[in-house]
Amino acid sequence: MKVSITSVVLFAICIIVLVSFSSSAKELTISSEKSSGYDYIVDKNGNGDFSSIQEAVNRASQGASILIRSGSYPEIVEIKKDIRLVGEEKESTLINPISEENRYAVYLGAPKASLSGLTIYNGAPGLYSSSIKITADRTDIYDCKIIDTPVGIAVWSSGNIIENCVFSGCKDEGIALLGSKNSPCNDNVILNCVFYDNCDAIELQYSQKNTISNCEIYDNTHTGIDAIASKNDENVISDCNIYNNRVHGIYLSASSENKIIDCIFSNNKDGNIVENRYSKNNQIISNEDVEEENSGSNFRLDFIAKFFERVSLVKEGGLLDIIKELAF
Repeated sequence: MKVSITSVVLFAICIIVLVSFSSSAKELTISSEKSSGYDYIVDKNGNGDFSSIQEAVNRASQGASILIRSGSYPEIVEIKKDIRLVGEEKESTLINPISEENRYAVYLGAPKASLSGLTIYNGAPGLYSSSIKITADRTDIYDCKIIDTPVGIAVWSSGNIIENCVFSGCKDEGIALLGSKNSPCNDNVILNCVFYDNCDAIELQYSQKNTISNCEIYDNTHTGIDAIASKNDENVISDCNIYNNRVHGIYLSASSENKIIDCIFSNNKDGNIVENRYSKNNQIISNEDVEEENSGSNFRLDFIAKFFERVSLVKEGGLLDIIKELAF
């Protein structure tokens, strides 16, 4: 079959048009995203300015904004300049490396650096491995999911904001505020966050004047807010819902002048608010203790069951002694 020169030319023109259209569409998409305020686009499939987050960070100038398209990015990201990383969609934009033991997935080492719209976890071994490590002051983390890492966010600095984030599956802490006698970890804000299925939701060490507000803290295997070591002073915990934690709702060790205001507590096994004898002058204001799940008829049935179980086991001692042991 003969093919005319005209047909060949027309076919070639069609191919050129299609390639040009595809290229133009890609450039138009990138151009549109950049016109929305992003300086660079990261796309793991190569349809952006970079396929690596760290490469984009290295190339970005101070104050730049970087959009990360949905996908899985198993790379460690170190940010040492004032830039903004924004995930395209929180549930589907993942930073998920396996770091060295006791290191991090993302490092924030510059003031005003920010993260948003990301799910971050670190599959590394080690009790102190973290999803995010912060050593700079005044960083921001918004609308992120921090999951399945020993420490969700390790904060070693002051004036940071963590807002609208979810923490789950952190084997040690969701957030650890880590000050020392010589290095402050003060004036941080944790706002509108959800913590569940961690060990401690939030732990404070030598951390002062921090604010924890409007958070939901439940079903953690140890304590909701755990102020350990000492000198966790003048912090404000307000408008939080703290329930079903396996040990304490809030524990204060050698921590003074804190305010716990307008929180709701329920079913924290070893106490809703527990202070050791070295804690002083904490203000506990307008909080609500919701009835335990074992109240009313459920409690009575449980009491009766335990009573008859004890009666069958105890051979000596009077009835009054058994009742006292069960009730107190």
